[in-house]
Amino acid sequence: MVNDARVNPSSVGPVSLRLPPDPSLSRVLRLAASGIAAMAGFTIDQIDDIKIAVSEVLLALIEHGGGKEIEVEFAIETGAFMVRGHTAVTSFDAEHPDLALCRTVLASVCSSHGIELLGDRAHIWAAVAYAPVN
Repeated sequence: MVNDARVNPSSVGPVSLRLPPDPSLSRVLRLAASGIAAMAGFTIDQIDDIKIAVSEVLLALIEHGGGKEIEVEFAIETGAFMVRGHTAVTSFDAEHPDLALCRTVLASVCSSHGIELLGDRAHIWAAVAYAPVN
């Protein structure tokens, strides 16, 4: 009998992390995200997409945020791996031209994503769809 450690993809998370605005911590976030995604049965290709999305969310918040603590949440919701990040800002232009590359990368690996200012916080989120393998 094989012990399958995967869990129902709709039952993982949320997992929340708070971290300083340090780009080197993207490795830690990618590792945590890939572990959660693997538990939920995402494929290697999907996990690679998740790691790219996680890095993009963190790096955009570091580059365009206010230099404050960044909060990141991972969850499996409605057939997708969700990554949500936000940080306090004094000003934030969600349409800034420098965010065009972030949008392009997220569009290439995610089923949906968003970049917005809500109150005094910059929010960036991304969803990578779960597609089970037969």
